[in-house]
Amino acid sequence: MRCVFGDPKKAPPPLEKLSSETLVSVLWKGDGSLVEELLQSMAPHMEPNLLSDLKSKIRAHNPSGSRELRKSLLWLRDELRDLPCNSKCRHDAAADVIHMYAFTKCFFKVREYKSFTSPRLYISPLDLGPKYVDKMGSDFQEYCKTYGKNYCLGQLIYWHSQTNADPDCRLARARRGCLSLPDVSSFYGKSLNQVHERVYDSRTLRFMLSRMEQQPQRPWPTDGVWVFKNSPRFFGSPMLDAVLNRSTLDKEMMQWLKCRPTLYQSM
Repeated sequence: MRCVFGDPKKAPPPLEKLSSETLVSVLWKGDGSLVEELLQSMAPHMEPNLLSDLKSKIRAHNPSGSRELRKSLLWLRDELRDLPCNSKCRHDAAADVIHMYAFTKCFFKVREYKSFTSPRLYISPLDLGPKYVDKMGSDFQEYCKTYGKNYCLGQLIYWHSQTNADPDCRLARARRGCLSLPDVSSFYGKSLNQVHERVYDSRTLRFMLSRMEQQPQRPWPTDGVWVFKNSPRFFGSPMLDAVLNRSTLDKEMMQWLKCRPTLYQSM
């Protein structure tokens, strides 16, 4: 912090809460928004006229602020559940994620600091112990440490792990599920010819609900149906809301996930 800002007290916070206008842009209206990503993922699996009709309906539900945004997302959730599903096109699963986005109250983005490289250090093999003499020789070794844009945030999250030399490299893994929700593209094959089936069944749902309620701080696995961005533009989740508000997960949100009818059952 001192190397980048001079006075650490002048450094802005590493996290910035999204404004209402920005939130509408990143979730609904803007380039690369959640809704745009959804439509791109759906495109290979829908007839052009049906996709065009859905886009027109989405434009008709454009929200002007964060309050209307929730209503629009819940409308989109129900609209997705009315569409037919198959093994490569799971509108019902995407609807579950849209539902969670609708009930997430607080979204943040990372304010990246300038990366920098430390001054040169000259290390003697004897500084590291006798066993390094044979590996390094008797000469001093020059060493520089490069600190990435998210190094400070990584340190704040991984404060309990003092052996981690590059905590910013593990941020993507730490965010999965508990801090950032899955991509809606997780539930759609990239093409009609893709062999991989998007397995999202009752067992997957039970695991997800159990992780959300019993282990909200733990990242979600990546060996299942969920896909996460390595460098998300923003993050936020119902689990993070619960921590910030010192409360349990939203009861209305969880009740819907537990009780909504099953529309498609994987073979």
